[in-house]
Amino acid sequence: MNDIDSRLQDTGRAFLAAAWARLQEERVVPPPTFHPYLEVGRDYFGDSVMPLAEYRTLEDAIAASHPRFSADLPLRERQFPGGLIFSLLETVIARLTFAGEEFSPVGPAAEQSLRDLIQAVHADTHEVACCRVVSHMTTSDGQPVEFTNVRVEPVIAEAADHESELQRIVSTVVPGAGSAYGRDRPHSFAPPESVIIARDNGPKPFDVAQPLSQRIERFLLLVRLLKPGTSESMSEVRGETCTVREFKPTVVRFRGAGPGFASPTQLAARVITLGPEDVNRIDGLDQLLAIAEQPRAGMAFTSFGMAQEKFLLSYHAYGWSEQIVDLATALEAALSGKEKSDVTLRLKTRAATLLFTDCDPADRIFKDVDVIYGIRSALVHGGAMSERTLLKEVRKISTVPDDLPDGKAIAHAVERLRDLVRRSLLARVCLAANATPLWPLDSDIGVDAAMVQDVHRKELREAWRDALTRIDAIASADSPLS
Repeated sequence: MNDIDSRLQDTGRAFLAAAWARLQEERVVPPPTFHPYLEVGRDYFGDSVMPLAEYRTLEDAIAASHPRFSADLPLRERQFPGGLIFSLLETVIARLTFAGEEFSPVGPAAEQSLRDLIQAVHADTHEVACCRVVSHMTTSDGQPVEFTNVRVEPVIAEAADHESELQRIVSTVVPGAGSAYGRDRPHSFAPPESVIIARDNGPKPFDVAQPLSQRIERFLLLVRLLKPGTSESMSEVRGETCTVREFKPTVVRFRGAGPGFASPTQLAARVITLGPEDVNRIDGLDQLLAIAEQPRAGMAFTSFGMAQEKFLLSYHAYGWSEQIVDLATALEAALSGKEKSDVTLRLKTRAATLLFTDCDPADRIFKDVDVIYGIRSALVHGGAMSERTLLKEVRKISTVPDDLPDGKAIAHAVERLRDLVRRSLLARVCLAANATPLWPLDSDIGVDAAMVQDVHRKELREAWRDALTRIDAIASADSPLS
C-alpha cells in the first residue's frame, strides 16, 4: 500500500471511530435491522460529524489524493470530499446492520468500506446504472436478454417472494439500492415484471444518469411500437455501481404507476414477451427511426415528435380519459397533416387506407376511429356524456367483446386506439425511411391523392410492410385485438 492509500486508511479509521461515537450519543446508531440505510439530512445532520477534527483530517487526505478535488479547479469541475465521507459512514453502518456486527474501526465492515473509499478516490471515471422496473414484460425463457444498449431481466418469483427477488436484481447492479426508498418503497405489483438495466461510465456520475434513463425510454418506445402491450414504467433506481460513491442511489416514481395495480390498463393487461430474436428487430427499427427523423435544426417541436410523446404518455396516465385524449392527439399528430378542416374524416380515411388487414378490415377501422373521436370530442370540447351513453358508444368498437364488464370494456377501447396509434407511427417511420420517402415526416403533400388511386394506395401499404419484413417484424403490422 502506498503512502496516499495508507493515509486514507488511517484517517478513515479515525473518522469512523469518532463519527460512530457522536452518532451513538445522538441515538442514531445502531439503526434497527429493518432500516439499515441512514441518510444525512434525514436520519442525522451533517453538523453532527462535520465539526469533528477527524472529519477535517479525512477531508484533507481525500483532497490531496486526486486532482479532481483541487481547490484550484472551477467550481463546476471540482469535486468535493464530503459526499464520499458521508457515503463511507453510511456504507459501514449498513454493512454492520446486515451482518449483525458490533462496530469496530478495524472490523470487516470498516475495512471493506475503506478499501471501497480508496478505489472511489482514485477513480477517473465512474460507472452509473439505471434500473427501470416495468409491468407486463417478461422473456421467452425466463432468462435475461442482452440488447444492444440495455439488459432486460425478468422478475421470476412467487407472489410472496416477488419484492425480495426484485430488490435482489436491482441491488446486484446498484449496491445498496434499498437506500433510495427510505421508508417508502414503491409497492406496485403488476406481474410479470422485468427490470430494464442500462449502464455507462463518465467522469461526472451525476451527468450520466439522465442519458441512461433516456436510453431506456428509447428502448421502450421501440418495443412498444413492435409489440403491442400494456407494459408501464413503475419506478427507476439510479446510482453508481460501487458502494462508496458520490452519486448515491435515488428513485424515480413514474406518473400513473401508483399504488396497487398501476394504471387502468391493468384491466386489459397484455404482456410483452422478449427473446434473443428481438434484438435485431429492435435495432432495425431504431435505424429506420433514425433515418426517418433526420435532425431538423432550429425546430422547437414536430408533429411526429408530439405523436411519439403522446403515445408514450398514454402509458403514464391516471385514468382512461387521459389515455383517450393523449392517444387521440397522437393519432392526429401522426396522420392528419397540416390542413385544419375535416380532420376527423381525414384521420378515418387515412387510418383505414393505410392500416387495414384481412383480420382488421378498413370499414372496421373507419368506424372505430369515428366512435373514439366522438368520445374524445366530448372530453376536450366542453361536452358531457352520461355513463350509459359512454358505455353504449364504447361497445360499438369492434374489438370490445360483448360480455365484458363495464370497466374492462373501456380499457379495451383504450387499447384499440393505442394499437391504431402504434401501427400509424410504424407506418409513418417506414414510409419516411424509404430510399425515396413516400410520406416524409414533415409533409403530407400528395398523400390523399395517392390514397384514392389503387396503384399508389397499394404502393403505400406495401412499402411500409416491406420495410418491416426486412427487419423480420412484419407481425408488428397486424392488430392483436382483431
